[in-house]
Amino acid sequence: MKFPPFFPACLAFVAISASAQPVVEVSNVRDPELKAYATMAKGLDAFDASRAHAPRGTLRFLLRPATREDSLEGLELKIVGEAVTLPVRLDADGGFTLPRDTAALDDKAALVLNKKKNSFRWRPEVRSPGVPADARRLGDLRVQCAVQWAIEQEDLAPQARGALSANGGPCRAMTMHMGFDAPAPLRAAWLQDGARREAIPVSRHYRRVFNPPLADRSWSDDTLVRFEYAR
Repeated sequence: MKFPPFFPACLAFVAISASAQPVVEVSNVRDPELKAYATMAKGLDAFDASRAHAPRGTLRFLLRPATREDSLEGLELKIVGEAVTLPVRLDADGGFTLPRDTAALDDKAALVLNKKKNSFRWRPEVRSPGVPADARRLGDLRVQCAVQWAIEQEDLAPQARGALSANGGPCRAMTMHMGFDAPAPLRAAWLQDGARREAIPVSRHYRRVFNPPLADRSWSDDTLVRFEYAR
């Protein structure tokens, strides 16, 4: 059974990085390997369905250079079909909001960058207002995971998708642990929910990656993940 890079770690119950996914396979020419706009739009549906965990949260997608040679400078993103071409505004940090567009769905459009394939990686980001810059809100991460899973499960073989879904998926199963990127390399990370405080794992190999207990409902959505950065 063959899986895309996102899923072997899930099946082995190993922490994985939510930012390690290739960007919506992009190039100037339409390519059959591109993620369709319809596939990315399933992330929007998952966001709407999970809003109870982040009622004031907003969803963006972030583009990140795959190598040091790649840069955000001059980067352009469009939704391109046979009849539809929609420019998508990129923020200075490579973030964008994916619009809903019925015509793009009907036209089987895809997301296209003006850079060579595999130059950029993407991840969703859900943020609620009022969260400190050096922290993440657990409810936001729960929704962010749901968005990622809704998009990435499209690449799985049906039997693999069924096996993961039967256990609640990587966002709801106690035996699976999603990884998320911190702003900088970490010395430690912990949960803070009122007076309750508990350390959470930080990846030994990717020091920016922390692993919150998304499936543990004893931690409220307003729990904050706090960081201690490595010096």
